Amino acid sequence: MSVAQVSAIENLIKKAESVLVVISRPVDPDCIGTGLAVHWWLEQQGKRSQVVSFSPIPETMQRFPDSQRICCEQSKKFPFDHWQAIMLIDGSSWIQFFGKHWHEVLSRLDPAVLSNIDHHEPDDICAAIPDRCLNQRTSSTAQLFYEAFLSQFSIQPPAFVVNYLYRALLYDTRNFRNEPHEGMYRFAEELMRLGADHEQAVEVMYDPREFEFLVWALGKTQYYPEIATTLLQITAADARHFEQRLGREWMELDSIYKEVFLRNVAGYDYGLILTDNQDGTVKLSWRTRSRGKKVSIAICARRAGFAAGGHYNAGGGLFQGTLTEAKRKLIAALREEVNKQQSLQSC
Repeated sequence: MSVAQVSAIENLIKKAESVLVVISRPVDPDCIGTGLAVHWWLEQQGKRSQVVSFSPIPETMQRFPDSQRICCEQSKKFPFDHWQAIMLIDGSSWIQFFGKHWHEVLSRLDPAVLSNIDHHEPDDICAAIPDRCLNQRTSSTAQLFYEAFLSQFSIQPPAFVVNYLYRALLYDTRNFRNEPHEGMYRFAEELMRLGADHEQAVEVMYDPREFEFLVWALGKTQYYPEIATTLLQITAADARHFEQRLGREWMELDSIYKEVFLRNVAGYDYGLILTDNQDGTVKLSWRTRSRGKKVSIAICARRAGFAAGGHYNAGGGLFQGTLTEAKRKLIAALREEVNKQQSLQSC
């Protein structure tokens, strides 16, 4: 862990009377849980603090304890000058925090007030503020925050904060089914010792609309057995249909498809979802099976013209162009890498 970055963030907070906590998109239990834990930690130090999301909190995340304490705002209109320090939690790129207007938002911000805590692949935030960007490969941002800051704090976190972190850990590790990280199980054991409610944390309830999306998606999935890849295309017409049938947040209802189907269909290591955003851009989501050496979808996506990031085995991206073009370029880039890997393995 970088002692210099930890010290720089602590010094920034120490000098500030008010600290804004911004969580990333996609909004998930890791960014919510860590953001709320950071908020508690700041208040214990006498700081005025607020947790904000510049993306809507999906209905599927509103069951997370105390998620109603997170304010949903528009980044273009937000009064950033009211805050002496801004902490960006669980994201590596500006667009994840400030949306498509991130260039305009950054022009209004003093970089000296910004800090970042994240466990994804480093991106433009780390390049811009390296001294105050604590980025490390861990099981979750929750683990990174706990080990770097909360475990050294003079006040033991109460049960509700412990449960924020425990739910974050379980989500980002898929209940420890993802690749292991150093200290992951030690962190879980420490949270249990502090009072984490395991039974409540593992009780997952699905929205019935998620099953409706799953059934539709299974029927639309395309298979590329020669490169061990499945692809789901969601056209503009499909998007309009789902918005009418399932609501405006229909894109947040794909978790069963991604976590159950994409990760577990025999013979297919890579699962892709391409969605026409109806604004000249295409959204990419992917999942990769954890076992064995796999091609990096993020690298393939960037070569195909996507802005992409996230985890090695799960992430997302954005493409400027049409759905047809995005599909053609992405499949071509993935095919090239998979064939290259297969050739090396056969040598």
